[in-house]
Amino acid sequence: MQMIKILLIMLLSTICLSCERELEVADFKDDFGNYQPELKVTGRLRQDNPADSIIRIIRTEAITDSDVFDGIDNDGDGRIDEHDETLPLLQDTTAIVTVTNLNSGVEYEFQYVELADRIVIWYNEGFNGEHTRNEIPDGGYKPKSNRFQVEFYTPYRIKVYSKAFDKSITGETTVYPPVEFINIDTLSTFDDDHITLKRDDEKAIYWKSDLNVTSYFVTVEVSERIRDDILGSGFVPSTSYSSSSSRDNDLTEQHGVSIGKENFFVRRESNAGKVLRITVEALSPEYGSYIFSSLPLNDARRSNLRDQDGKPVMGAFGATAAKSIHVAIEEAR
Repeated sequence: MQMIKILLIMLLSTICLSCERELEVADFKDDFGNYQPELKVTGRLRQDNPADSIIRIIRTEAITDSDVFDGIDNDGDGRIDEHDETLPLLQDTTAIVTVTNLNSGVEYEFQYVELADRIVIWYNEGFNGEHTRNEIPDGGYKPKSNRFQVEFYTPYRIKVYSKAFDKSITGETTVYPPVEFINIDTLSTFDDDHITLKRDDEKAIYWKSDLNVTSYFVTVEVSERIRDDILGSGFVPSTSYSSSSSRDNDLTEQHGVSIGKENFFVRRESNAGKVLRITVEALSPEYGSYIFSSLPLNDARRSNLRDQDGKPVMGAFGATAAKSIHVAIEEAR
């Protein structure tokens, strides 16, 4: 009898595993059919280039919304419901957006621009691990006036009124200065915006920043040394990579400042004859908390945005300040 039971179980398992059915998203409508769309606001002021400051406002939507996720390759690139097909349909383009300098009281209007930025998407294609880089246009709200400036140690307030949701959203952030690249042994800053390292030197760049800044974006661009002016405007990157770091994950506070670093000694880009342009963006505390947190996007501890009823809103309002240094790699001693 026991043997018969075992054989029956094996037979049923084989039958179940051999049956396949293509499931539609609509099959799960009961699980999230009552989902109500929300607003997500992400604002980033750029101290180093105020004109590139951008505020994105989109609505979330259930994947059962066939008006957005139609399952059709609309642009003929072989991919279905990708960013450039769905994102324009989710953007709130009619909001009223202002940013106010709370020290001076000056209010700046932001207007929607269809091509405000570009989002870089990497696709992993094929079995050989090849990566394809694709840039897609992205809309957002940009400063209407070319007189818009982002000042150090200054608090700014964003105010968004969404006509579509009949909702007002506010948030505040404070801007801090960019990092200073330093000699880690003395904590002294470099006189120029470029340094030279031997190939057998320790391949790491250190910086210090205001103690309120605890997280950073780091971009390393690599170029061949093809002419004498490459450390200036003639720098033409042949490849690049980016990373993010926080003071908690890397170095810590020293002598009353935040210390960070970027290691590049393990990469081929540190070979002799290469020139690296390392750009570090210091994130405001509000923006850093948003980027590095694993909490839900609308958690009150993660988002500094609130609606007219004082409830948290998905997203964040923050600021960054960028600074670059060139590193030329020479042959070992």
